[in-house]
Amino acid sequence: MLDGLKKTERMKIFELFLEKYKLKFSDIEKEIKIRSNALSYHLDAMKRQGLIEKINDYYRLTKHAETHIPLFSMSNDPGPIPIILVAIVKNNKILLLKRSKRPYKNYLSLIGGKILLHENMKDAAIRKAKEEAGIDCEFKSLNAILHERVETDKKIKHSFILFFALLEPKTRKHNKNVKWYNIHTIKENELIPTDYFLIKNNLNSRIKMHDAHMSDTENSLQLHKIGKI
Repeated sequence: MLDGLKKTERMKIFELFLEKYKLKFSDIEKEIKIRSNALSYHLDAMKRQGLIEKINDYYRLTKHAETHIPLFSMSNDPGPIPIILVAIVKNNKILLLKRSKRPYKNYLSLIGGKILLHENMKDAAIRKAKEEAGIDCEFKSLNAILHERVETDKKIKHSFILFFALLEPKTRKHNKNVKWYNIHTIKENELIPTDYFLIKNNLNSRIKMHDAHMSDTENSLQLHKIGKI
């Protein structure tokens, strides 16, 4: 969707909606300072791309386009990526996979991945266990949060916020790409170093974290639910 913002004029139009929920054509024209026929062209293109919609005399971002607002509200630095890591443990054994892609290719690692926009921490953990390992699990606890940074030539090239969760498998059946390892005999040099640290130091930890659900309407934020993870 954001490919539609490669044109400088469309980027400027999008950024106007960081301050206003809705704008008339004349409001946009005044701010962007381009000819009306050119503005009509860009607005029509943004409507086709699903970025904006027109209701009566007002333009506004579509619901999906609004999910990208935080990206524009921040600096150009992308910042760390939030990752859920899951320790699937049973009888002193832990389920691990061998990474086939960069970063960390050929290292053993915990199962995990990105947290999706619509997910809470529990949903993300259970989903990744099913997707990556093919195993149904029960969420037990959030055990640790770790900020991981990787540098090359004294420059940071990767940055992740790792949410480390403990899961209990409901069955022993799993995908062929993962394998059970004895927690006490895992070799440190075979694992991603931060994963090894979490396994050795935080399997029995517990931390408090809250999950908040709010709604956003014009000029109004409402808290619907807040609960512990």
